Amino acid sequence: MRRASRCGRSSSSAGWLGSIAILDWRNGATRDTSVNVSASLIERFDLFTIIVLGEVVVGVVNGIADAGRTPSAIVTGILGLGIGFAYWWSYFDFVAASRVRSDRGAVARWLVGHLAVTMTIAATGGIMVSMVEHVPRSPTAAPAAMLLSVSVAVGALALVLVATSLANWQSKAPVYRPVAAALVTAAAVALLLGWLAPPPWLHILLLMLTLGAVWIFGSLTWFSYARRVR
Repeated sequence: MRRASRCGRSSSSAGWLGSIAILDWRNGATRDTSVNVSASLIERFDLFTIIVLGEVVVGVVNGIADAGRTPSAIVTGILGLGIGFAYWWSYFDFVAASRVRSDRGAVARWLVGHLAVTMTIAATGGIMVSMVEHVPRSPTAAPAAMLLSVSVAVGALALVLVATSLANWQSKAPVYRPVAAALVTAAAVALLLGWLAPPPWLHILLLMLTLGAVWIFGSLTWFSYARRVR
């Protein structure tokens, strides 16, 4: 019964999102669909993303507690927080508080992209429990390692999807196009790390450095663009 109920809710959500995507795509050619995304709605989505990012913190704390608060678990947990912070900075520096484009399908991409963003953040927090518990390399950590990498990769690609729905995608193309390419590269690196399955602490460290490098690259690109347009 519970499984059927969950499947029903998932099907309803997928149908709802599919309907929005179809309607937005059909209407986007004849009217400005961005008016459907008000400033207050954008703010609510940003606040919801902040709340979901707390799932990473919860996952790290639970993982450290389950591992007995050993020094290695604490260090690994702190590195795990770095993944959440790097993702947080990338989201709020490049896609948050931005107006949606008036092109066909922009609202649908914005909504579906945010759904993927929040789902992958929540998944990362849940997987972090298992990663911190298996700080010493072990076969049981391999599935969690791949799931973590897939979550990070999908999250990075979801940021690209959201970025393509924004007005800044066109008006600030010299910033957004390179950052999007960097996010796609980060997704590929994350999947490679999942396939290699290094020890949990090293895996989390490399993912944190990868996402951090994207944020630093994006910030430098933004500052360079700001100096050129003065």
